[in-house]
Amino acid sequence: MAVMLIVPHQVWPRHLTKLWPGQLGSRLHRLAHHLTNHPAHRHHRHHRHNHHHLKTSLTALLILLTAVGVFSHLTNPFARPNIVQTAVQVEFGDGQFLVHNSSQPTVHQGWLFRVLATVKAAWNIVSGRVIGGPKAQLGTVDEVIAQIHRLRFDPDQPFLISGDHFSSLYPRNLGIFYNATVDPRTALDRQDWHNRQLMYLKSLGYALQVFDQADQLSTTIIPIGRSSVVLANYYAYPSDSLYGMLYAADKLLQPDELEEIYPFQADQPAVPQTAAATARLLEAHRPALRRHFREYWQTVYDPGTGLVRTDKLLSGAKDIAKRQGAFYDNVVAWKTHQLAQRLDLTGPDQEFLDEYRQRILARYWLTAAGHFAEDASQQALTERWYSSDWLVAYLTGLLDPEQPQDLRMLTSTVEYIRRNAIDQPFGLQYHPDQRRGRVYLPVLIGSPAYASTAIWSNWGMEYIKLLARLAQVTGDESYLAAAEKQLASYAFNIKRHRGYPEVYSAEGEFYRTPLYKSIRQTGWVVSFLQAREMVGWTREAWPGDFGRDVGAEPAVSAGG
Repeated sequence: MAVMLIVPHQVWPRHLTKLWPGQLGSRLHRLAHHLTNHPAHRHHRHHRHNHHHLKTSLTALLILLTAVGVFSHLTNPFARPNIVQTAVQVEFGDGQFLVHNSSQPTVHQGWLFRVLATVKAAWNIVSGRVIGGPKAQLGTVDEVIAQIHRLRFDPDQPFLISGDHFSSLYPRNLGIFYNATVDPRTALDRQDWHNRQLMYLKSLGYALQVFDQADQLSTTIIPIGRSSVVLANYYAYPSDSLYGMLYAADKLLQPDELEEIYPFQADQPAVPQTAAATARLLEAHRPALRRHFREYWQTVYDPGTGLVRTDKLLSGAKDIAKRQGAFYDNVVAWKTHQLAQRLDLTGPDQEFLDEYRQRILARYWLTAAGHFAEDASQQALTERWYSSDWLVAYLTGLLDPEQPQDLRMLTSTVEYIRRNAIDQPFGLQYHPDQRRGRVYLPVLIGSPAYASTAIWSNWGMEYIKLLARLAQVTGDESYLAAAEKQLASYAFNIKRHRGYPEVYSAEGEFYRTPLYKSIRQTGWVVSFLQAREMVGWTREAWPGDFGRDVGAEPAVSAGG
């Protein structure tokens, strides 16, 4: 952004303004005009020789920035026009989906291509700060949600994205931020259910097709041409890309686990229609998935400790932070192994999963603090660092609220969250302190609170669903009341901001910095639907049989 602000008016050809997105081009043009008439600039007009060199340099810079802008636009499959070809086609017939490849992507993994992809990603973020984040039309909460669904689950798009400036495929999204996409109990209508299944299936097929040709997994698949993609890691080797793909395949085959982790009933649940297509996808890509599972496990797992390695940085949902053997990464590794067994990528071994689970709980549970440690570093353990992505333990089923030990951990952590106002004005901050020494430099410069004090809507939804589940298990209505209050705040913000923002400031405002702006209409809103249905059903059925025969010690109350 800073280099754009020094372009003199004389070297800003008006016809180049048309190559830039409208607001961005006009703003740069006005700013260049202002700088040209600054007294200091008028003084330099007398130095013709220096001015000539300055003009030449700035012209070259302008051409370069214009080229980057045009390249980023044309290789963005969500921009119009673009040159990117859809690599996976999904058809529907006889009540089932069918997937086939329309083209074979060319995968580039060299450092030069990664630099090009990073420049493109940076450009999208900075330009998105100026022109991104359109609002939905005015309407009720449900009308805004329906608009977001039509935007994010548009079957003409190549794959699922969070939205706006994130125009690349992050496989982790399938298992973390879009984990509720194919819950048949939350379909808005028949067309919405059709589109959600189609886009989830298309995204999985695209990721499998790309990684078939790759030696290693990556956090991100970035289109850079008609059928060319770059594999890049932001900012380290991914702990959760394989998990995202296996989670998606498992839920497309059979979504029953969603009902086990998030118990509620719908009057007329939709009918899943993706099992046959997913089975064929797995059959075609199982050799590559087995290869990637072996490579992943050898990369992240330390057989000496029986946990994720602490000497290697990994990139998960909180990818802006440098962590040593994160609790999140261990839970994801455990779930990845479970899914790999279930999908026939490795042999069955329930004993290993049970022992691994116990090692995770023993290593990371901080009894005195009443929550899980963020990672295994000495600083995190000594200072008792908390991080809200611990909720992945509930999302994946590592913690079962119906088990007494797990229930005590869950209720204790909820009490810690409430005691430290991590869920205020609504949930959920990653943590109340910034831990700037842990943040990668680009994020520290552009958006230091992004994964620390900022409120993340995705973890807010998992928190609400956990509160509803604790109400069901314990019979303590205060959990349900807290869930309803949190849900009401999000409903208010959906109408207020005419969207479902990715992140909010610690004060609960729409998140923006000089270099970054939150996605306004992210498709993560499917998780809001799931949370709302779960809370609503629990209230309607209350008190029912909730809280009976749990066999647990009295839970810690969530308060009023």
